[in-house]
Amino acid sequence: MGTGQHEVEITREESDALIARAVELAKAFDRVGASADADNRFPTELVPLYKESGLVDLAVPKRYGGKGGDIWTVTRVSMELAKGDPACALAFNMHQTMVGIFRGLLDEPTKERVFRGVVEDRDIVCGPFSEDRAGLMGLADTIAIPDGDGWIIRGQKTWATLCLGADVVAFNATITGADGSLPAAFADHAAAEAVFVIRKDLPGVSIKETWDTMGMRATGTHTLVFDDVRIGPETHGGDFRGGLFAEFEWASLTFSGVYIGLAYKAYEYTRDKLRTKSLGATQAGQDVALRDIGFNQSNLGRTLVDIETAYRALETTARILEEGRDAAWDPAARLAYIDVTKVATTEAAIRATDAGLRLIGGSAFRRGQPLERLYRDARAGPFHPLTTEQAYDLIGRAELGLLDGARGTPVDEQAVPA
Repeated sequence: MGTGQHEVEITREESDALIARAVELAKAFDRVGASADADNRFPTELVPLYKESGLVDLAVPKRYGGKGGDIWTVTRVSMELAKGDPACALAFNMHQTMVGIFRGLLDEPTKERVFRGVVEDRDIVCGPFSEDRAGLMGLADTIAIPDGDGWIIRGQKTWATLCLGADVVAFNATITGADGSLPAAFADHAAAEAVFVIRKDLPGVSIKETWDTMGMRATGTHTLVFDDVRIGPETHGGDFRGGLFAEFEWASLTFSGVYIGLAYKAYEYTRDKLRTKSLGATQAGQDVALRDIGFNQSNLGRTLVDIETAYRALETTARILEEGRDAAWDPAARLAYIDVTKVATTEAAIRATDAGLRLIGGSAFRRGQPLERLYRDARAGPFHPLTTEQAYDLIGRAELGLLDGARGTPVDEQAVPA
């Protein structure tokens, strides 16, 4: 974008030290991941460990007292944590995603307030922006009714990843008329959406435990409820639609980090099993080792090439952003061009877990086995915005000349506002 928002301010040594902290913390993620998945619970015992790790202020710029982690360092931290457990990593990745987005989204007074809490109090942030009927793309039914110089918040947000471990909540709501009525016109409704950043312990904020899914069960992605929550003017963080999507790479790349970490974890488990597992006597011979079967060798190599290709796409995208080369992209399709890396990494994770199950055989299919769990977790990848189909569609529209670059939105208003 050429705005300097991805200026790298930490040294290589500082970045490596942060990655090392993530590698160490990943061991704790690994210890609790299986039981958290089986019990469908968010492992709250990881919250103090995360706060003690020194990673909470990772993405806060140095001028606010943080570590100043660039987008590639933050993404690599998410990758290493996912090698411990991807669902636990995805939960805490929400915090880093939101801090990164805040760097460009929030106005200066709100940024100062929120970053001070992250640095000094080790506040953890969650960011539910989805409506149950239409996810992130749905205009906010959650409303902010004017109340003096503040607002009354009413509604609920789904997909509230990390809400059980968070201290601060960032969300979007539509500012209504004095009577609580939503703007009737589409454009007015979209323009009235704003970002708010509040403490989770305010009266009227509660969590409805709705999360029960096939995979990523340990993320604790429940529903956050706002029951006439009174907030002051200092909680207003600025414009939502244009602001959030202008910072969308913090979601796309860090989520990609989680899924490429998942892919590597699946690959390494598969490789190690193939190195050691023997079938004993079979019709093929007296002592058949899996590593000696030709198609296992070839398919293992194919899997690693697939993962490495996705990883290199991820690193290249981070470098493009840091160097400002994304300024040459069609602005109306920038979201999708960034999201190429999320499509590549999530699809690679799906293929890696599938390949592992096929190569190791029936024992890997049993409930609770590492690959069985990773296989389910990988299936969540295409659902993160932009969804895989939305990315394909937006790029296709751009290539066919169906996007209005001046407004940064599709001509027929069907794709994601940018």
